[in-house]
Amino acid sequence: MTVLVIIAVIAFLIAVNGLYVAAEFSAVSARRPRLAQMADDGDHLAQVILNIVEDPRRLDAYVAACQLGITVSSLVLGFYGQSRIMALLQPWLESMGSSVQTLFQAFGATAILLFLTVIQVVLGELVPKNIGVQYPEKLSTLTARPMLWSMRVYRPLIWIFNGSGQILLRLMGAQAVAEHAHVHSPEEILMLVEESGAGGILDTEERRLLVNTLQLRDLNARKVMIPRNRMLVGSVDGTCGALLRRLANSPYSRMPIYDGSIDNIIGVVHLKDLMRVYYQRHGQSTPGADEPVPDDGWSVRSVMHPVAHVPESVEVGEVLTQMQRAHYNLVIVVDEYGGTAGMVTIEDLVE
Repeated sequence: MTVLVIIAVIAFLIAVNGLYVAAEFSAVSARRPRLAQMADDGDHLAQVILNIVEDPRRLDAYVAACQLGITVSSLVLGFYGQSRIMALLQPWLESMGSSVQTLFQAFGATAILLFLTVIQVVLGELVPKNIGVQYPEKLSTLTARPMLWSMRVYRPLIWIFNGSGQILLRLMGAQAVAEHAHVHSPEEILMLVEESGAGGILDTEERRLLVNTLQLRDLNARKVMIPRNRMLVGSVDGTCGALLRRLANSPYSRMPIYDGSIDNIIGVVHLKDLMRVYYQRHGQSTPGADEPVPDDGWSVRSVMHPVAHVPESVEVGEVLTQMQRAHYNLVIVVDEYGGTAGMVTIEDLVE
């Protein structure tokens, strides 16, 4: 009976440790949109967890309660397990002679503690951690009630320990950063995306889009631009009808306009503007294939839009930001001498 009681208590302490580990990892891994959906479906505990994870202070207290629970259960397990198992083995040691007793007293306590540690790490740490990461929303709601109770019990200790930690950080000139924020470097995020793709969580297209987005910081305008020898450009001194025919017969919807040479891009014309003006004047959207283009005097400048210029070395992310702010669909890339090196379109960046 004594052996069963010892085993039951040890199993209970490991289970308590596992509860806190699972609660911590599931809470910080839970997706807020999924919790919100569960709450909308009537899951009260999902709403409780959602309120916690959306409040940095409450989430910090939640994680602190988990860590305190893990620490307390580990200490109690080590103290109880070591002392009870030693006492349980004492009659057997007495029958083995003084030499065995001396040897066991020297190494037995360490061996028992090591044995308990291995069991706790496997059953009380690794297993619940993996379950918490795989099923975060479900497990966070299952552990919500005991965790709310633990937060009330540990509230004074949480206040003391968090306050002490913040004071020490201020003395060291550092700023507190919550562990549960899970700050990852871009390289780590890229690795997570690749692993998610390999595991089937992300499909091929989703993985490609995420990888391309993360790699934007490693690209500059020169690497994504259309080079000048492939650009479709027009002269500001040309006719709108001629530009319309060239643009309508190309795969593009915009054309950079130069003044004098391609190294002096001064604007851009849109196919829709050329078609609109041509229709207003001639009753059709484009001239026929064999129809001569009338030169009726309407200026290219009248339908030309301004265009931005960026250096070759600027990061793609900055190019995209500038285009979004100014509502540009096309920018001209210039080389170190100020000449035209190429152009970047919003479609190129999206791809």
